[in-house]
Amino acid sequence: MSELIELRREQTIREYECMKHLKLFTDVEIQSIKNKRHYHDYKIEKRTKHLADFINYIAYECNLFSLLVNRRKKLHITAEWVSLEKSIHQRVRVLYRRAMARFAAEYRVWTHFLQYCKMRRYFTEGSSVLDQMLGYHGNKPKAWLCAIEWEYRQAQNMSRAKHYTLRGLQRHPECRELCIRFISIQLLEGQKMVENRKGKRAFLKQTDPELEKALQMAQLVYKNFEHKDMQFFEELLKELKQYSPLSNALARQAVSEMRETLVDKEEMWNLLAKLVFEGDEFVSEEETKPSERLDKCLTIYQEALERLPTKKMHSHCIEAMLQLNSVEEPTDDQKAKRKALAGAFKRALADDLLEEDKLLQYLKLLLHNSNPKEELVMNVINKGMEQYPASVEIWSAYLRYQILKDVDVQELENAFRKAIKTLPERVSRLPLWKLLFQYYNNRPALLGKMEQLFQRAIDQEPEISHHYQPLYLDYLMVSSGENVAKVRGEYQRLVKNYTTPLDLHTKMASVETSQSPLDASELRKCYENMALIFGKHDPTVWLQYAQFERDHGKPQEMQALYVRAKAALDDQSFATFMAEYEIIRNPYIVRY
Repeated sequence: MSELIELRREQTIREYECMKHLKLFTDVEIQSIKNKRHYHDYKIEKRTKHLADFINYIAYECNLFSLLVNRRKKLHITAEWVSLEKSIHQRVRVLYRRAMARFAAEYRVWTHFLQYCKMRRYFTEGSSVLDQMLGYHGNKPKAWLCAIEWEYRQAQNMSRAKHYTLRGLQRHPECRELCIRFISIQLLEGQKMVENRKGKRAFLKQTDPELEKALQMAQLVYKNFEHKDMQFFEELLKELKQYSPLSNALARQAVSEMRETLVDKEEMWNLLAKLVFEGDEFVSEEETKPSERLDKCLTIYQEALERLPTKKMHSHCIEAMLQLNSVEEPTDDQKAKRKALAGAFKRALADDLLEEDKLLQYLKLLLHNSNPKEELVMNVINKGMEQYPASVEIWSAYLRYQILKDVDVQELENAFRKAIKTLPERVSRLPLWKLLFQYYNNRPALLGKMEQLFQRAIDQEPEISHHYQPLYLDYLMVSSGENVAKVRGEYQRLVKNYTTPLDLHTKMASVETSQSPLDASELRKCYENMALIFGKHDPTVWLQYAQFERDHGKPQEMQALYVRAKAALDDQSFATFMAEYEIIRNPYIVRY
């Protein structure tokens, strides 16, 4: 190993001499470069080799190359390029070759080398490793796609790109990306032929054998591809749209086959309707007005709903209409689109096939009007409660509509109780309670009943109770004119009679801290409750307790708190506690 390292050090002497002679680097910098290269050479020559060592060495050489180029620009020096930059590239190339030989099973080594060749524009070297890469990673379709992309985009070798595409399709006949990529390359080549002949002579594809061959190859690959699912057609038609009108014949063939083979797929009808509305040439041979395209689109959706009367099909139709309405157009066209959207919602609602999220969206659009029709709104809400009785969002929408109508408190309470009773236990009722509190809080006549409402909420299951306990203390502070004695009494009652959240004790501690003068004994009760209830799992409560004793209580009690925390916490939590406790105990320790 040492002999190899020494040999490499001797081979780099010329580089260091050039660096010094051209004054690109100082003596100190050159020595640093020597040391770092020696370190990396030692790492890659160890008996047990790691890919990370090669990558780090390559990264260092690439950074050195960039620094060298910047120094040349700054000092306006162009001499000795072969002795420096070319020597570094040769070293990087050798490192990559060794890494690819040693770690051939690592796909990222090959892609990293191709990225390096692309950056340095060494396209021939990149092409030379593709066969080796595919020999090791031919089971990965992305490896074939990478090879095709390299030969076509970087090396600009059309014949090798076709070769890799056909081989890839033989190895992976189910890979739609390879099929679509080959079709795309053929059409792109055909498009280049058309553009090259424009202005020279009238171009007719029937009389051009090369173009005919390219289009026939694309059509043949499409015809022989067997795994034509919905995703394949979506990606293919999206790609073919870029080469219109050259690709129109193949696109019409694809649309025709898609309509025949995937007639039972909602996504097929949705894609077909969108293509019709967009006015693509391969589904509509003549140019039509937006209103005519909308009518054709609705006709397709109507046919789809007759064949597939499902919630999914209705949702696709509604989603398409919503997208159309998001684009501003002349008034007449906008009215037609709004009418189509309303019709889609009403049809799904009448068939009881409106999905929950679409039903809520419909309700939101209805309530967006300044004067919504009550009969229609209640019809939508009733349908929602009938079909989705476990949906808290629908019940919340119902309560919001009741609040919007400004119903009396008894009517709202009845609706609230009905919702609470209907929802299953697993569903959170907190959104309904929030709406009820909002209703009471916005009506001056009901402010006197807020305390009773808080008591009702606190008596509920822990999720509701824990949410409103801290808010109850805030309410008492405001409503009682900051009567701390009353707040303390309610706090003690809650601690004694209910399960309490950490936020309740934190809130009470903040109330006590805001008092002047501060009552340390009352504040200590808050931290003691926190430690007793949450001290087994949460180290922060002990830290806050210790910080309180240091700043406002009895510092001599900190050691006793340390002992209690050690007994209560598990090892991992205590380790967290210990690190922070030392800083609290000695605040002059510097935190790194």
